Amino acid sequence: MSLEAGAAAVRRVVSWPNRLSLYLGAAAIVAMMGLTVADVLLRNLFSIVVPGGMELTGLLTILVTLSTLGVVEIERGHVRVDLLLRAMPKVLRLPTEAGGLLLALAIMGVTAAQILKQALYLKGNAIVTGVLGLPEWPFVIAAMVFVLLFALALLANLASALAEVARARDPRAVVLAAVWAAAVGLIVYLCLHPDALPFALSRDLRGILCITLCFVLIFLGVHVAAAMAVTALIGISLLISPAASLTSLGTTTIDVVTDQTWSVVPLFTWMGLIVVASGFAAELYRSAYRWIGHLPGGLASASTVACAGLSSIVGDTLSGVYSMGSIALPQMRAYGYDMKLATASIACAATIGVMVPPSIAFIIYGMITEVSIGKLFIAGVLPGLLFAVILIALITVRAALNPALAPRGERSSWRDRLASCAGTWPVLLLMLLVLGGIYAGLVTANEAAGLGVFGALLVSVLTRRLTLAAFWQSIARSLRLTAGIIVIFMFATAFSRFIAISGLTHQLAELIIGLHLGKYQIVVAILLFYVVIGMFMNALPALVLTVPLFFPIAMGAGFDPVWFGVLVVIMVELGVVTPPIGVNVFAIATLAREVPMYDIFRGVLPFWIAYLVLVALIVIFPQISLFLPSLM
Repeated sequence: MSLEAGAAAVRRVVSWPNRLSLYLGAAAIVAMMGLTVADVLLRNLFSIVVPGGMELTGLLTILVTLSTLGVVEIERGHVRVDLLLRAMPKVLRLPTEAGGLLLALAIMGVTAAQILKQALYLKGNAIVTGVLGLPEWPFVIAAMVFVLLFALALLANLASALAEVARARDPRAVVLAAVWAAAVGLIVYLCLHPDALPFALSRDLRGILCITLCFVLIFLGVHVAAAMAVTALIGISLLISPAASLTSLGTTTIDVVTDQTWSVVPLFTWMGLIVVASGFAAELYRSAYRWIGHLPGGLASASTVACAGLSSIVGDTLSGVYSMGSIALPQMRAYGYDMKLATASIACAATIGVMVPPSIAFIIYGMITEVSIGKLFIAGVLPGLLFAVILIALITVRAALNPALAPRGERSSWRDRLASCAGTWPVLLLMLLVLGGIYAGLVTANEAAGLGVFGALLVSVLTRRLTLAAFWQSIARSLRLTAGIIVIFMFATAFSRFIAISGLTHQLAELIIGLHLGKYQIVVAILLFYVVIGMFMNALPALVLTVPLFFPIAMGAGFDPVWFGVLVVIMVELGVVTPPIGVNVFAIATLAREVPMYDIFRGVLPFWIAYLVLVALIVIFPQISLFLPSLM
């Protein structure tokens, strides 16, 4: 049997379990939403608490967050930094891709074994939940099955990658693939036998080498989650023992996916996708155009307003780019807009969504640092609105100085403007439901997410804007996006534990303090680092990798954790429009294929400078981000 035939056979084998897992995850996310809404309503209306609601939500979180790991891998949707891979010649790229998949496969096999060990421990000791007395081990077994399906999907993709190496018929590619296989074997062996190192290394040097290995693997295109898992495994093994390393890998992964706090990610994502599927995004754009379309660059400004509103509901910038790009780009093209301005305005406006709730980036930051997610949500509102004003002002001034860039649209009557608002009420209602509930202290971020989903479904059904097919697609995509996020944080937790054990953050803090830098100099140094790393890494892995390093330093310097979180989230999001990564730019380029990538990046430059202006304002006037949280 050829490698490609073997890959096809593995895909067939995992197809029905993956489909079953998807259905299981869908049932779990619906149950999670219903349980959350019931708990909120009963508590606030009748002072009744659903017995065991939190622990049941935690168990359901396992099914929701991990059920589509295999599906996402089959679709090659897991987060990777493939910039260096794309630049490699084929003879290097093919075996490097295969080697990265082999390493990910090995680490997922080890992880599945450790999760199984955890499940057997729970079963053997008859450990049950505190209120309902539910046995925990069946859910942990489900997690192990999902990780195994992920491993099988990796095996299928590995077979395909090796088939590509074989088809290249280049001995150099075969040799490099063999080198990768030997390197993977060596890494796994060192994880289990750290004493096999032929030379002595100090504790500090071991920590530095492990972190270096993590970044090397990430830039070689290894799955971000797998790179962090390998680093944690080998790092803790070198610093303590293999047993501690393996135990940490098993316990931290289960601790993450049983934490009901993570229910906020799939629920907020689902709410946003329902809004998009129901067509409310188009209504938002039409209303924005009626109000400001007559200004210089009015179509681009309207796209900014609508994209900001949509991204804030979706919590994902790429969804904002694709949705608003498909709506607004044809309009701007028809009016003769300069396409550099048109594409750049949408790519940058979508980043406003990361500043206002529900923001996945704030959720990640809050989970890493244990800062209140509700306060982070509220803290991002004024910076998000301020950035929208800055972008609109920039577009207006540029179009006024050079009308050829962006002609004015027609002026709408006040009747048309007011009538256009009628179509935006669902989005405004959901924002009020989410923000108002959190700000008033009536609900937590998790509960606001559940209410948001219920509200979006109710409005969509009552307005007959959501078909059954669209409803299913919104669930399936929510599960896929969630799996891609949570699998990173699963292993980021183990990675953070390694960082803490290594003591590197303490030493880094002492080094910076020894330089006798002022508070603002420390901020500038950290922000410059984020500008650089943002050029090569997407927002999510950048957050996960760097916050454990810089947060202790920021707290030692006396910064407010909420204020620092706003700054960090803005800076990592700057990377999505910064070359050479610029994922938002790549996304908008798929919708405007006639516009060269170079031209889009040129168009982004003025907006990139506007980003720096926003950061400067928040640094100089911290109350921009701290005023609303101070009222909570």
